[in-house]
Amino acid sequence: MKLLALIDNGIAKIAGWILVAVLSLMIIMSFGQVLLRNFFGTSIEWGDILLRHLVLWLGFLGATIATGEERHIKVDFLAKFIPPKLQKIFAILTSLFAALVCYFLLRAGMVFIDVGIDPKSILFLNIPIWYFVVIIPVGYGLMAFRFFVIAVQWSVEISQGNWTIKAGGQP
Repeated sequence: MKLLALIDNGIAKIAGWILVAVLSLMIIMSFGQVLLRNFFGTSIEWGDILLRHLVLWLGFLGATIATGEERHIKVDFLAKFIPPKLQKIFAILTSLFAALVCYFLLRAGMVFIDVGIDPKSILFLNIPIWYFVVIIPVGYGLMAFRFFVIAVQWSVEISQGNWTIKAGGQP
């Protein structure tokens, strides 16, 4: 369990660093594009394309972090009707289901890259397009792993006799 938690914390830190770098790059690039357009009547030709793809990265990295902190979007109206002793089991099952869904989306993302994108296609500056869309399967893979870790954490708590969910909902 400690190894899983260590890997999970590493994923969170790396995702956070990359998220900050991507967001900083987006702010600088978009500000630069506005200045170039308004004051010089020009722009960086590939700037808008880069920004669109960085939004994809930003979304997946943010979702990865939100998943680990259990701040992701969830529909938990059923949890209010479940007795407190069964809420952790329900949380484990929903986390495992979410991990399974993310796994299938990871597989779909891999098929998209393999079949839907020509490996020789270039986005700009001789950079292959798959470099920018690889975040799709990677992001879903990271989310699947983090959902699995959450399920394991809840299971460990149950095995230690702690059946109730604390306020805030995190293990």
